Amino acid sequence: MYIKVRPMTGGDPATITVSKLTTVQDLRDLVKERFQVEPEHQNLFFQGKKMEDEFTLFDYSVKVNDMIQLMVRKPLGSLDNVPVKESKDVPKKESAKEKETIVNVCDAESSVYKIEEGVDVRDRDTGAWFEARIKKIKKNDTVCGGDGLAYYVQYEGYPDYGPLPVKYEEIRPRAKTVLAFVDLDLGMDVLVNYNMETPDERGWWYEAKITGWKCTSSNKSLICSILAKDTVPDCKIVFIDEVMALEKPQSLAPTVDVTEEDHSSSDAPPSEEDKCGTCGDNKNKPMNMKTKCRDCGCRKCGGKEDPNNQIMCDECSCAYHLSCVGKSAAWLAGLGDDDEWFCPDCKNDDDIVGGSSKMQKKKLAAGTKDTKRDWGKGFACTGRSKECTKVDKNHFGPIPGIEVGMSWMFRMQISEEGLHRPPVAGIAGTAALGCPSLILSGGYEDDEDNGDMFTYTGAGGRDLSGNKRTAEQSFDQKLDKSNAAIARNCKARFDPKNGGDAGDKWKEGKPIRVLRNFKGKKHSKFAPEEGNRYDGIYKCVRYWPQKGASGFIVWRYELRRDDPTPAPWTKEGKKRIEEMGYEMIYPEGYLEAQAEKAKLAGKDGNTPKSKKRKQQKEEEEDGDDSFVVDDDAEENNDSSPAAKKLKTTFKIPSEWTELIDKDLKNANMWVQVSQKVAANRKELTDFVEEMFGCIVCMDIVYKPVTTHCSHNICLPCLKRSFEADTFKCSACREELPKDLAKDQNINSEARAVLNKIFPGYEVGR
Repeated sequence: MYIKVRPMTGGDPATITVSKLTTVQDLRDLVKERFQVEPEHQNLFFQGKKMEDEFTLFDYSVKVNDMIQLMVRKPLGSLDNVPVKESKDVPKKESAKEKETIVNVCDAESSVYKIEEGVDVRDRDTGAWFEARIKKIKKNDTVCGGDGLAYYVQYEGYPDYGPLPVKYEEIRPRAKTVLAFVDLDLGMDVLVNYNMETPDERGWWYEAKITGWKCTSSNKSLICSILAKDTVPDCKIVFIDEVMALEKPQSLAPTVDVTEEDHSSSDAPPSEEDKCGTCGDNKNKPMNMKTKCRDCGCRKCGGKEDPNNQIMCDECSCAYHLSCVGKSAAWLAGLGDDDEWFCPDCKNDDDIVGGSSKMQKKKLAAGTKDTKRDWGKGFACTGRSKECTKVDKNHFGPIPGIEVGMSWMFRMQISEEGLHRPPVAGIAGTAALGCPSLILSGGYEDDEDNGDMFTYTGAGGRDLSGNKRTAEQSFDQKLDKSNAAIARNCKARFDPKNGGDAGDKWKEGKPIRVLRNFKGKKHSKFAPEEGNRYDGIYKCVRYWPQKGASGFIVWRYELRRDDPTPAPWTKEGKKRIEEMGYEMIYPEGYLEAQAEKAKLAGKDGNTPKSKKRKQQKEEEEDGDDSFVVDDDAEENNDSSPAAKKLKTTFKIPSEWTELIDKDLKNANMWVQVSQKVAANRKELTDFVEEMFGCIVCMDIVYKPVTTHCSHNICLPCLKRSFEADTFKCSACREELPKDLAKDQNINSEARAVLNKIFPGYEVGR
């Protein structure tokens, strides 16, 4: 993958190709090559966090095209004035000031907290929790809690502010355990990061109670009641991967005097390293059967008894009782045959398509940074960076702003656009609702594609064990799940045994968005040369079971095109694509990264010229010169893919211009749109969507009302605001007339333009 590094002092960012497993230390070497700054003089920041050498980019959740800030720190001055650390043999002399401090600190002792212990402190004004350290403890103070003590704390990051006295009820042990999303449950009290003003941005840490959550393969959401100064209900948490457990105060262990000879005894007080981060137990002591902890005990039952009959995973170092594991388990079959043993979370289960996602996360969480497998360089490991908000995920029919003939380089892009949400599966939808979209990639030998009509084979019937993505048909398919989803779209009775035929009523069926992938080129002449192309709306004519070429039953579907826009492979369709300026849409920064990568490869001599010429010849024969690598790329930057992309400009259609000229209230905004240099229609419509986004619902304005301060807001959003006695503009806080939220105030001219640019976006609103 590629990321960008930008100096804080200004200047253009540099694109650097890295892997998710690249350590920050290795990243510093790459930054040195680009900015000529020594690693010891680099301060790297990502999303406000200072990056440490021993962690990887995956640990910081760095994704494709993310920006890392570089702050160059000046070299340290002379070391002559640095104080020399005193020898342990020479007792250090205490000054009068230090003695006075010790007296103040020792005014009282707490049975729970100790001096210099890190704690979380609740702010009385906001109710937020901040990290601090206890500097001294006093009794009989003006500020005392339920234990009769006052704790003077120093907030970390604010050395000039404090120490301040707080009560026992206002502090708790510092939160240190990050909870996995699957471990969260309703009613659980947790610590979350939330911004009261702008919920989408990072804010302060609050205690919260989980009131709702949703976890699917494509969507995770968490709803909490924030316990601030006042309880704030129904808050959607954005940073769901940073939810932390609340630590409960525990009594301090009594101090035991141990001689040097007895220091290794099991009765010695535990050090911080020996303590379990969850239960605080001493791992050197005999296991306590009454204490349950899955971090330092058995991973399955939490018990700590019978340590001699426990087995340790060689990947995550977690312990399991043999009785809890079960000797008949398949993943214990090889125990004793190999030198290594892996628990269920770490072992690659052959029955899971593509391997276990838990395994991959577990390996990285366990700190296996010495692995030689360098995954995470390409787009196969990236997740969705944005969600389609124009329509619901179960929307049937065209997507506003997406036209027939548009093409995207990667499957993840069409998922982000809402065209076909599953990033891997070929069929979207459920058996209850139907199939909103599917993609043709030539995966089955029975598929037949004739352009306006094609037959499609359902999913299943393949043995994908061994982490295979595809295989030959090996058993019968069933009409359930995604297979039943396509059948639900057909205007015929649902019959899971014999199938159905809509006949002449096939156009009355539910619409299906169809895309073709370049991999289907081996079976169909209608597939694109590269990437993924949107080919319009199709309807299911009939579906039936049939014995396939492999000898097993497969479910077949006949789909016909029902779209007024000319197909991309026709003469009219090709002309329209050329007139509209549709080009391959790449992820942001992708072309620049490819050009930079080719430039560096040629500069370092890693790619022989003969190999580059061969690649160039193959790409020219395929009719695609987007990625031609020029041997003289350093001298002629205009030949780079990024430069070629900028040479084409999308022109606003005349039918748009006629409507734009009538919208005088938004004349300034339409001037900016007309001056926007866009390579294709998609770039321009994205800019319009940004300009005419409602600040309340964060979507394209629906029934737009243009205020006298030149802002646009949805009429329903304005009505809700007025019902809450808020008569100010959501953008600039200027006073609005109380009679503005009426149907006659809708900007019909702006509404007409937006419906022309985004046809059908008001459907379902």
